[in-house]
Amino acid sequence: MMANDMNSTFANEESLAYQQLPITFPVRFWIYLISNTLSLPCCFFILFHLLFNRNLRETLSNHIIIVILLLVLIMECTYFPLAIHYYRLGGNWHVQRPFSQLWTYSLFGFFPTQTVVFAWCTIQRHILIFHSQLLATKANRILVHYIPLVVVPMYCLIYYALNIFISVHPICQYVDIQSTIDIIVHQITPIVIIITSTLALFFRFQRQRAHLRQSMQWRKQRKLIIQVLSIVTVFGIFQFPWAVLESWYLFGLPLSSLDAVQNYMLFFNCYSVHLFPFVCLGTIPDIGKKMANLLWWKRQYVQIYPLTLSLNRN
Repeated sequence: MMANDMNSTFANEESLAYQQLPITFPVRFWIYLISNTLSLPCCFFILFHLLFNRNLRETLSNHIIIVILLLVLIMECTYFPLAIHYYRLGGNWHVQRPFSQLWTYSLFGFFPTQTVVFAWCTIQRHILIFHSQLLATKANRILVHYIPLVVVPMYCLIYYALNIFISVHPICQYVDIQSTIDIIVHQITPIVIIITSTLALFFRFQRQRAHLRQSMQWRKQRKLIIQVLSIVTVFGIFQFPWAVLESWYLFGLPLSSLDAVQNYMLFFNCYSVHLFPFVCLGTIPDIGKKMANLLWWKRQYVQIYPLTLSLNRN
């Protein structure tokens, strides 16, 4: 969607399907503006407590959530404000190529990275719940937990940086074999992993529920399951349909009969970014209560009683 010529406009570069989206530019402007305005403070609030609350910060299950929230925060501070400004101008915004590439990277770099990282998150939940002994030693935690936590997002971010800033053919043009591989490896495959891994996690949890109830970690493990299911629901609603359409496209099947659906999916595909902080707010222990207390704090009235003084006469 971004410019390849130094003085090209975004309006000329968007796909025909995206330009024909029935939603007008003012409506798109208000949808993104309201969503980003509500989601950004929530993201800051959750990150603040996850990073500065020692118990939450040292909980292994929260580490990958912190990484995803950081990706969300970057997108909400870069891509979405620029998209909001673009819609405010009615889709006619002249930009230079370096700026265009940065905007491209803020979407095509961080959004797929978020999906890939969450795919690893669903796999990691199997380890935390059913194979926690693998994390018993410091060496194992470094190998199984911390290294993937760094390598997975860094791989994606470097991959997209090389393709957007260095490659002659940007991956967003979908014109070559590399683009096809990118769609399969970084978009369709993570969605498949998310769905299959979550279903396996849920059924495995149900099958071993009686045994897990005897564990001291029963409540914690149940909350992890609820958290994953909640996040997967958001990803499934907004990203799974688009992954199906991409698969359809890769197999050469016609999409002309799905133009209207395709247009809406293209616009709302990354809407999971806005909803992710709210899902975390409701599924991470204590944070939801702190937010509720902050918004709906109760006034403490000081009741005044009459004070009786006795005067002693000399």
